[in-house]
Amino acid sequence: LSGSGSLVKTGTGELTLSGDNDYSGGTTIDDGTLTADHADSLGSGDIDNSGVLQVGEGELENTLSGAGSLVKTGMGELTLSGDNSYSGGTTITDGTLIADHADSLGTGTIANSGVLKVGEGELENTLSGTGSLVKTGTGELTLSGDNSYSGGTTISDGTLIADHADSLGTGAIANSGVLKVGEGELENTLSGSGSLVKTGTGELTLSGDNNTYSGDTTIADGTLIAANVNALGSGNIDNSGTLMLDANGAFELANVTTHTGATTALAAGSTLDAGQLIQENGSTLSIDLGAATDDAVITADSVTLGGTLNVTGIGSVTDSWTPEAYTYTLIDSDSAITSDFDDLTIAGMNREDVDFLTIDGKVDETDNTHYDLTASLSWYADRDNATTDAHGTFTLSDPDGSFNVAATLTDVDDTLDPGSRWDGKSLTKEGAGTLILSGDNDYSGGTTINEGTLVAASTTALGTGMVDNNATLVLDADGEVSAAGGITTRSGATTQLALGTSLDLGDSALIQQDGSMLNVELNSDSVQPLITGGSATLGGDLVVSDASLQARASDAEFQSFKLMDMDSDISGDFTSLTMNLTDQPDYLTVTGTINPEDASEYLLTEGLSWNATATSATPAHGTFTLGAGDSFEVTSVLGDKTGNGDWDGKSLTKLGAGKLTLSGANTYSGDTNVQEGTLWLSGDGSIGEMGSQQAVNVASGATFGGSNGTTVNGKVTNEGTLVFGDSEETGAIFTLNGDLINMGTMTSGSSSSTPGNTLYVDGNYTGNGGSLYLNTVLGDDDSATDKLVITGDASGTTDLYINGIGDGAQTTNGIEVVDVGGVSTSDAFELKNEVNAGLYTYRLYWNESDNDWYLASKAQSDDDDSGGDDTPSDGGDDGGNVTPPDDGGDGGNVTPPDDGGDVAPQYRADIGAYMGNQWMARNLQMQTLYDREGSQYRNADGSVWARFKAGKAESEAVSGNIDMDSNYSQFQLGGDILAWGNGQQSFTVGVMASYINADTDSTGNRGADGSQFTSSGNVDGYNLGVYATWFADAQTHSGAYVDSWYQYGFYNNSVESGDAGSESYDSTANAVSLETGYRYDIALNNGNTVSLTPQAQVVWQNYSADSVKDNYGTRIDGQDGDSWTTRLGLRVDGKLYKGSRTVIQPFAEANWLHTSDDVSVSFDDATVKQDLPANRAELKVGLQADIDKQWSVRAQVAGQTGSNDFGDLNGSLNLRYNW
Repeated sequence: LSGSGSLVKTGTGELTLSGDNDYSGGTTIDDGTLTADHADSLGSGDIDNSGVLQVGEGELENTLSGAGSLVKTGMGELTLSGDNSYSGGTTITDGTLIADHADSLGTGTIANSGVLKVGEGELENTLSGTGSLVKTGTGELTLSGDNSYSGGTTISDGTLIADHADSLGTGAIANSGVLKVGEGELENTLSGSGSLVKTGTGELTLSGDNNTYSGDTTIADGTLIAANVNALGSGNIDNSGTLMLDANGAFELANVTTHTGATTALAAGSTLDAGQLIQENGSTLSIDLGAATDDAVITADSVTLGGTLNVTGIGSVTDSWTPEAYTYTLIDSDSAITSDFDDLTIAGMNREDVDFLTIDGKVDETDNTHYDLTASLSWYADRDNATTDAHGTFTLSDPDGSFNVAATLTDVDDTLDPGSRWDGKSLTKEGAGTLILSGDNDYSGGTTINEGTLVAASTTALGTGMVDNNATLVLDADGEVSAAGGITTRSGATTQLALGTSLDLGDSALIQQDGSMLNVELNSDSVQPLITGGSATLGGDLVVSDASLQARASDAEFQSFKLMDMDSDISGDFTSLTMNLTDQPDYLTVTGTINPEDASEYLLTEGLSWNATATSATPAHGTFTLGAGDSFEVTSVLGDKTGNGDWDGKSLTKLGAGKLTLSGANTYSGDTNVQEGTLWLSGDGSIGEMGSQQAVNVASGATFGGSNGTTVNGKVTNEGTLVFGDSEETGAIFTLNGDLINMGTMTSGSSSSTPGNTLYVDGNYTGNGGSLYLNTVLGDDDSATDKLVITGDASGTTDLYINGIGDGAQTTNGIEVVDVGGVSTSDAFELKNEVNAGLYTYRLYWNESDNDWYLASKAQSDDDDSGGDDTPSDGGDDGGNVTPPDDGGDGGNVTPPDDGGDVAPQYRADIGAYMGNQWMARNLQMQTLYDREGSQYRNADGSVWARFKAGKAESEAVSGNIDMDSNYSQFQLGGDILAWGNGQQSFTVGVMASYINADTDSTGNRGADGSQFTSSGNVDGYNLGVYATWFADAQTHSGAYVDSWYQYGFYNNSVESGDAGSESYDSTANAVSLETGYRYDIALNNGNTVSLTPQAQVVWQNYSADSVKDNYGTRIDGQDGDSWTTRLGLRVDGKLYKGSRTVIQPFAEANWLHTSDDVSVSFDDATVKQDLPANRAELKVGLQADIDKQWSVRAQVAGQTGSNDFGDLNGSLNLRYNW
């Protein structure tokens, strides 16, 4: 391509350029992919890329723009030199992509599986992939993306800058230039001759464990942490910020220089071996001696000192302080140490302020090669003839500072200098810092804590005297701390027992003054009692930390923890208890009390928040919140309590999805609000005292109920679910002594196999659009059932759903399901689901004489036609099976009054659907010779034919109680496969196949309540068969003939019946036919002919269908059986010539059919039959046109009639081709 024009790539496909092109008008990629193995193929103009540009190698000087992406392919090198703005990202699949400036790489992400070489600029793109990054050239390249590339980084020259370590990916870094990093954690391994510069005020951690770079390390600002002894390479360290050596081991470094204002710090356990150590004036060297050994912390070839030395952890330098001064070598130099530190601080405090130590640091005057730290406890100053006076005061002024005295503190009163103002045997803690006593102390003068914190880290840390605590005392010895002199905690002070620590006061006292705090940390392994002693005087606050209230199944499992066991009765009490608990249920609390049975013991007792007192961890309240899957039983009695600002002291609220069970005879008089989850009554459980009219409110989505014998004394308003009885019981009675308003769901908890639970409402019942679910054995009047008993009136509207079992039976009065002692409105309850069992449909009836409600199967009498509308089969329900909760009750039989009258049952509507499927499958196998062949007057060697038939049938079942209306269609194909003739007779054999489809609508008889249900059935499938026909006259088919056929059918069946569900099953049928007849031809004077053909036919059929079980558990079978059908008939044909080729043949046929067996079906072994008349009359009329010697077409209308309102009307169309 050449010229000044442009190239535009369109469409989603791929276009490849392979020529050495020099067109200059630019390139536009609208869509799809443009591929160039070499950059020269892309001309010299700009590239506007909205798709994908793939380039293999060469130098791409073109400027790239647009939202599209660039893909580097192949193993070669591709160089980008334009100032590019494309934003779709860059992919390096192989080879090397070179960019002298980062601007050439656009603004999108870079997925690198090869090598990316960049010279300078700021690379804001995010780098990913397994490829590597190479910094080239002498310029500066800045990485600012959060990069994850893993192929490593090479700095061949110049400077690579990363404000954060995350910009450097995860691979190793080979540095031959300068690497500048601001902050973060640099886990990459560093190698090469290049240098590392820490920039910025942030914190950078080097955690690589094998850094071998040999260049210098410069800390320009901020903090550099070496987290591994090999992290800093082998070059010099130049520190103008903060260098922290924080690894357990020896750092072997070259020269280390700390400039003015900078700090070099060695963490506990870290040592330094340097070539040259220089601490400039104004610098700081900080050493933590918390893990020091007898060896020097710093060794060096030469040392120059200045600035400040700060020492921490000095209390751990030795296992025990001795009366003599302790000398420790901090720095050991191979040559004489130059100069000295200007200042010495201890844990950030000037040594002059560290009153508990006599301490000095100096260069050893013998050979000037050591810097020694000399220290002794002021406690032993007089023994050591120190220049300062001995004393027992430990002042730590820094709130963050601490000092550990691991030495043994013993009485030194016999060695004090004359005139000493200290008794030589008492300890005083001053200052806001922390003093740790971890030695085996036996000083006897007592301990006074005036400020800050004193930690007793050994069991004998406190000596033998009294402890007077005015600040904070922490006992943290993992064992039993001895305080034989007793402990007094003053107002405003805190005494704390850490986890695993107990306290023995001997014969002495624990005194907690008003305003003080005792803080104990407990878990399940804590020893009991936690505190022992001679006596205790309590006041102030008790705080329990880190404890957890174990999950309890009920309040019967509550436990107590013995906090104190003293030799004498405890006096006073804590004014409050605070529990810093984890996962504490709101309904549980802990109460601190002096044991009423033994006043020398102080107990922490689990209890209900309902019963909380002033010394409980939480205020009293009546809310029980249990999470999903949680349960809790209250066996004690909940009575009225003194209210507070947040609770009236007498109402209960249930929250959370879990289950709360009340099994006590509760007497609280306030409201019960079940807002979430389940509130259940069991055992002797009750709410309110007899006669109470307190409210029980069940919110939408919540559940309330009770087991047998439980009672509610109050008015219940249900918007959620009310359950009576559970699956563990038989014949449970749940009593509500008060009115019930139902806006939600009420359901029996009985087992569906053993119903018999009762909801007993001693009051009035109002249904406000709610529902009631009952389990019932569907049989006669004496059947077991769940029941609603109402002593007062029933009003409003309630939807009743019955979950039934049983085989069904004819009822008289019915099964009583609602017993109303007062007056019931006639529409108080309405059955909302279709209830079938065996053959029968049950409906709900209100008995006006006793106001009770019954389930009964009874049909409308002939003189009681209410004219009610047909009730659709879904009964207003959603069609799902009704399965209320289930609890195993047996439910005693209910025997309503019997009026002795005979009542016809209401039959289930799907009886006719099953029968219709069976009858249609049998009926559509039936055919005669002329149905198949038509009126054939000319001989032919063979033929193929097709027949389409469609019709409608009406019949009845179960003595007229079921109406059946069927619509059916059939398409049949056949053809002769074998023909034989001797010039006069002929014999033909053929095959045939048909597809059938039939729908049946079944309507049950109307119930006494005017209800009427419908069901529908469908059958579709195929018949395969063979036929054989003999004609005495092969030419005209006059005279005798014999026809026979066999068919096998296989079908898919379905029945839709409201709440009974949708059932599918398979069936098959076999049929064999033998037919004979004799045709008489009567010639007319105009050349036309009339034929009379008397006929006789017998057909045997066998039908078989699968057994099914519907949603009610009813087994439906009994459809298998044989039947015989015989036919006697007379056919009249006419032959009218219309031209030389066309023959018109009108015909009519009258038949008498006799069937030996009805169609039947069984529901739980109760068999019913279709009212199919044994004798049926049939009439067929039609017209056949023989268009020529090969083609003929025939149309026919046929009808059947018989007793029991049987009728069938169908039409068919035949097409035949002869050869």
